[in-house]
Amino acid sequence: MAYFIGVDAGGTKTISTAYDSDGTKLNQHQEGFGNIRVNRETALEHITQSIDALIHHYGNETLKGITIGIAGLPDGEQEMLQAHFYSRYLVEVKIVSDYLLAYKSTFADQDGLLVIAGTGFVMYGEASGESVKFGGWGHLLGDIGSGYDLVIRTIKASIDYFEEKSEIPVLMKQILHQLNMQEIEEIKHFIYGSKKDEIAKLAPIVLQHAKEGNQLATQIIKEASEAIADKIRKFIDRKGTSASKLCLTGGILENAPILVDYILADLDKQGIVVELVKAADPTRAVLYYNTKKQINNQGKYAVGLMSGTSLDGIDTVLCRISGVDHNTSIEVVDFQTYPYTLSVKEKVERMVSGDHIRVSELSSLNFELSYEYSNCVKEICQQNQLNTRDLFYVASHGQTVFHEAELADRQQRSTLQLGEPAVIAYQTEATVVSNFRAKDVAANGEGAPLVPFSEYVLYTSDKTRILLNIGGISNLTLIPAAGSLDALIGFDTGPGNMMINEAMQLLFNYEYDDQGKIAETGELIEPMLEELMSHWFIDKAPPKSTGRDEFGKVYTEQMVNKYLDNNPADIVHTLTRFTARSIGKHIIEFLQIKHSIDELIVSGGGTHNHTLIRYLQNELAPEGIKVLTQEDLGFSSDAKEAIAFVILGNQTMHKRHSNVPAVTGANRHTVLGSVTYPD
Repeated sequence: MAYFIGVDAGGTKTISTAYDSDGTKLNQHQEGFGNIRVNRETALEHITQSIDALIHHYGNETLKGITIGIAGLPDGEQEMLQAHFYSRYLVEVKIVSDYLLAYKSTFADQDGLLVIAGTGFVMYGEASGESVKFGGWGHLLGDIGSGYDLVIRTIKASIDYFEEKSEIPVLMKQILHQLNMQEIEEIKHFIYGSKKDEIAKLAPIVLQHAKEGNQLATQIIKEASEAIADKIRKFIDRKGTSASKLCLTGGILENAPILVDYILADLDKQGIVVELVKAADPTRAVLYYNTKKQINNQGKYAVGLMSGTSLDGIDTVLCRISGVDHNTSIEVVDFQTYPYTLSVKEKVERMVSGDHIRVSELSSLNFELSYEYSNCVKEICQQNQLNTRDLFYVASHGQTVFHEAELADRQQRSTLQLGEPAVIAYQTEATVVSNFRAKDVAANGEGAPLVPFSEYVLYTSDKTRILLNIGGISNLTLIPAAGSLDALIGFDTGPGNMMINEAMQLLFNYEYDDQGKIAETGELIEPMLEELMSHWFIDKAPPKSTGRDEFGKVYTEQMVNKYLDNNPADIVHTLTRFTARSIGKHIIEFLQIKHSIDELIVSGGGTHNHTLIRYLQNELAPEGIKVLTQEDLGFSSDAKEAIAFVILGNQTMHKRHSNVPAVTGANRHTVLGSVTYPD
């Protein structure tokens, strides 16, 4: 496999990344600072170690090129450094400044303006074949808007305030506290005795106080934004253009939306129109310099389709995705839930409820669903001015109409999802990845849940987390702190919204209990809850999966009819409590006994049932487990599973495995899904 290495050698760290010839991110390694002005010998050692780590993994024979962006690159040393690294690796090596590396990774040969505000500050732009650079003079001569600049502005303003009022501003008190100082006079010893990056590390305090509305911090941010906006205006005036593509990046700008907002407001006041562009990983510039074109620097577009057991619509997500495995990066562009046409929904409900249906009806429904899915893809692409032909792929889970993971008399374990991929591929002119469950079942797995791989990619952290999805069925994934993929635990816990929705339809002729308002008015039917909790599936040890065959219309009707003498609201209340109780039981009895759980993060339609979430919090409160929703983390509860299948589809397109045998019980890791091409 041919590959390239891009290196971003900055003032505090050196990051090297390996990419294949298609632009897929393979792996990454980090070492210490790479700015050769700080310490030439040590910086070159860090750069070398970061490259060597990747070569050790992928070999030297197929390495085709290296590009290194170095902070503080001295004039006249480019060719000497290129010769130095060529003699070691015997491949083409390109040495550029760190800001040019960042520019080419984002804009390639297009006109644009890059603003980097981190520890220092630099602006670089190109227009009509000419380039302009502002900043980069160092902290003593400039660096407006940098972390260093914000801190120095704050300290100077605090000194002025102190000398006038004989009081230390709140913001300054926080800085002194961070430095274990009591008196403002002590700050001069820190400023005159510290390096630039040590001073810049205090900038997050200023940014946080500005976010909270602190008057002094807000004023500092405004002053910085005005100075940066003025530099941008000068660039646009100098190039004689009325509009420009603008990329704002660096640690300060990326973590201070308030500063970005002020910059854009200042530009707007001056009548300057800019198009914001998201920064690419600077190391991607190796693809530009070695192929003379930019390869997917913003990721490839893909659509994920998920229609679950609750039948509340077709979740459709448009994403940009790049990388593979744990290096996958994904950005949600748009998310929509489109309703089924009434006739198709009625046919699906008949199918999943166990009603007898002719083979001809089954075949017809398979195609009818695929036209529904195709329309969803077309609609979300049209809303985002994107041609479906430009999609890397469509990942379609399909509509599950049967799933039996247990061996039964004269029946093989099997799974069936409808939604013919050939129709979707033909209608959208895009490659389609589908039929994700079957391969895991073929490997003697449960075929579900499949989302744990995506949860591992997106949510692994230094906390032990449970990711709970409450759809028609509830399923969870436990991700140990900094654990490996094979350390994951995942399984279905039983019903989510399914039985509640069926009961609402039977008793109130409503499709669901809006925000849990009906359940909130009811009271618990103790015998009913005891009977529900005695269901064989609830006590079965994981791995396990279930569906409508156990907790669908037939079982719900049996339970509702048995307790029909009770208040209808009490039945809905009890079913809601059953969902919460069954989830809590699985967490406490199967997970909590072996793991110290920090957070439970809930997604799916169940998050909109506020009564259910409250009951779940009550179940877990004695265990000290914090219950959050995806919205608490800035994500979408509804989009999570559709996003998961975009990630799974990406793995399939790169021939990478994505099942988790520790979760499904499969014999081995395997590539999931089938690929259908449009031509």
